[in-house]
Amino acid sequence: MTTDAILAELRTLPGAPESLRERVRSLREPQPRFAWTLPRIDVRRVLLVAAPAVVALGVGAAALHGVLADGSKNPQPLGLEAVQRGNAAGSTKPGQSVFGVHERALRQSFAPQTGAIPQRADALPPSATRLNKYNAWLRVRVGDDRLAKVTTRAMEIARGYGGYVASVDMNTPGKSGAASLVLRVPVTKVEDAVLRLGKLGEVTAQRVRIQDLQRQANVLQRDILKLRTTIATLQRKLARSHSTEERLRLQYQLDQAKQSLAQKTKSRAATVREGTLATVSMTFFTPQPAAVTPHHQGRLDRTVSNAGEFLVRELSWLLYALIVVGPIALLAAAVVFAVRTGRRRSDARLLESA
Repeated sequence: MTTDAILAELRTLPGAPESLRERVRSLREPQPRFAWTLPRIDVRRVLLVAAPAVVALGVGAAALHGVLADGSKNPQPLGLEAVQRGNAAGSTKPGQSVFGVHERALRQSFAPQTGAIPQRADALPPSATRLNKYNAWLRVRVGDDRLAKVTTRAMEIARGYGGYVASVDMNTPGKSGAASLVLRVPVTKVEDAVLRLGKLGEVTAQRVRIQDLQRQANVLQRDILKLRTTIATLQRKLARSHSTEERLRLQYQLDQAKQSLAQKTKSRAATVREGTLATVSMTFFTPQPAAVTPHHQGRLDRTVSNAGEFLVRELSWLLYALIVVGPIALLAAAVVFAVRTGRRRSDARLLESA
């Protein structure tokens, strides 16, 4: 039934009596009932107002952060050139100026580079009458295009003295590179070998370690002689023995003595070999490109950089908030839409039933 039909039917009804109308007029006005409803929000207007406000607020906060961050920092020229200029002028002393502490720190950090660098290898001579464990380490700088040639030449030098190459590791990424070698050279020739290896480039670091092995070899030799004597004695006793129990005991002792003799002999051979062949570890490297002097930014550049970093941080926070709050907002919108749809349907059914 439509609204027009309902109005037509109501007009056809007979009028109410006058007494009833008087009673209705005498009734008090009903108190309005409080009904809570969701406020109607115009999403387009809210977005048109809120979006520029949020953008302006974020940019303003980033600019303020850039200004405050730049103001809180007071960069000081701490370069080596500034320290050298101050020392040349002689106007200040370390400890009396702002640069005193930094000057000492720079001197310590640059000491290994500006200090005296050995230009040639100095080989310590090994002992000619005793066994020595001779270890030498060399770090040599070569040209950019000579790394492979120098590495090959070092291997030839070791083989030329009757030694051999224990290991080689060469790496040349781009124009720079390095090569590490472990060479075994006879101790009697190691002095000459180190001098020739040092001439392949510019020696920047060197280390030599000599350890005496003669005492250890002598102790092992005495133990070997004692074991040989013990083995000979046990063999004679075993040949004269007739008791089974005694023969088993002597045979067990003889086997233990032979095993100890083999171990001692092997240890002495390794000690002698260690004392006759020196270990020379080489590292060839190409010079590194000159370090680029850092560009000192001005106040405006630092402010813009700090503001940009803070703005990126704000965007990351906003993205995180959208990821966290987004599903909850969508769920709430779905609930509101479902409630409104239900109300509309119930109102439509009520009107149809009337």
